[in-house]
Amino acid sequence: MSIMSSVFTITAALALPIAAGVWLALRRKGYLKPLLFGVLTFVVFQVLTRIPILGVLPRMPWFTVMQMGYPFLYALFLGGTAALFEEGGRYLVMGLFLKNRRRVSDGIAFGIGHGGIEAVLLVGVNALITTLAGTVVDPGTMFAGGVERISTMIVHVAWSVMVLKSVREKKIGYLLLAFALHTLIDAAAVLCQYQGVSMLVVEIMVGAFALLMLGYTVYEYSRSEATA
Repeated sequence: MSIMSSVFTITAALALPIAAGVWLALRRKGYLKPLLFGVLTFVVFQVLTRIPILGVLPRMPWFTVMQMGYPFLYALFLGGTAALFEEGGRYLVMGLFLKNRRRVSDGIAFGIGHGGIEAVLLVGVNALITTLAGTVVDPGTMFAGGVERISTMIVHVAWSVMVLKSVREKKIGYLLLAFALHTLIDAAAVLCQYQGVSMLVVEIMVGAFALLMLGYTVYEYSRSEATA
């Protein structure tokens, strides 16, 4: 069971996003640009900006008080900042650098880049190193990491399509919707963990949300193909 969980998570969080990126770059002409900008957006706005800021905040008394005594505010803070940096980053990058790549399929490629590099950096590489080193990890925890990354990649694709629609149609409402949904699901997941809700329940919740977002992506893509 342990090795199966490891293989599943390495496949879901490392092999799958890399394979999807390579396929888009080599087989689908023109999608390398939105794919790479999706990768760049996560690296710049999360890895190089938000995550370092979150690493400094525990030194500040107000943050410690919020973290220890106000779980709802803490969850909302984490969810809100993730949404602000990621959705704001998407909107900025898409507006500046994807002026000629604003189809729904470009948003999908962007989301694969964004969600894929997040999966690789946050879960995939660690899962591979842990497995090769023979480190003992709870199989359930390892498996849940892979499931969570699949769900997260799906929602990143949907949010990318949503934000690109905001840029393309010049309607700020779609950006605000992406921001609200991102804040809601992230805050809910953090709050559930705070309250001791089982990981299985959290993953089911996130998975159900991902299915809704997948439906949205399919709907937008079908509409774009029908009017092409």
